[in-house]
Amino acid sequence: MTLSVPVKPHIKEFFQSAEMFGPEPIEIRRNSRLGELVAAVFSQYPLRAEDLEDLEAVELLVPDRLNLKLKFELQTRLVTDGKLLQFGKVLETFFELYSIAFVKGRMDVYPTMNGAADRFVKVHQISDEHYSADAIRKMVQRSRSASDPFFTKLSVSEKRNVVQLSANPVQKAA
Repeated sequence: MTLSVPVKPHIKEFFQSAEMFGPEPIEIRRNSRLGELVAAVFSQYPLRAEDLEDLEAVELLVPDRLNLKLKFELQTRLVTDGKLLQFGKVLETFFELYSIAFVKGRMDVYPTMNGAADRFVKVHQISDEHYSADAIRKMVQRSRSASDPFFTKLSVSEKRNVVQLSANPVQKAA
């Protein structure tokens, strides 16, 4: 079965890069990380009325979508437009988390965040017309602020710990 997942152009380029999965159709095994995500999104219960419609499996590669060739069985009645959109959002979130980690991890090699963001765009073959290195840099900067969605989900006491740790850096023993 081939899933044609609607994603933004830069997400498609990211997953098709040599560093990630390569050219389409991207073959996905059930026990791979991406296979686990597919199974989690498309195995959601309880079934709704639109989930019971039998949809015909798509075997054509849709050019503006990310095409995943599953190496495991998936009930076609569970593959709905809504779930395909939901899975596209999961892939977009994965892209954001991966790009933030990549840029932060490369800042020891590159003296600026711009250099690390440029390297991310080049390594993952993302065209500048779809998503620029500047957009990556801005996303990383937003993730460093207190308005970070992970920070806002912390409890009050956990936030105090984070603020205290950032205000009092650990000093090295002499």
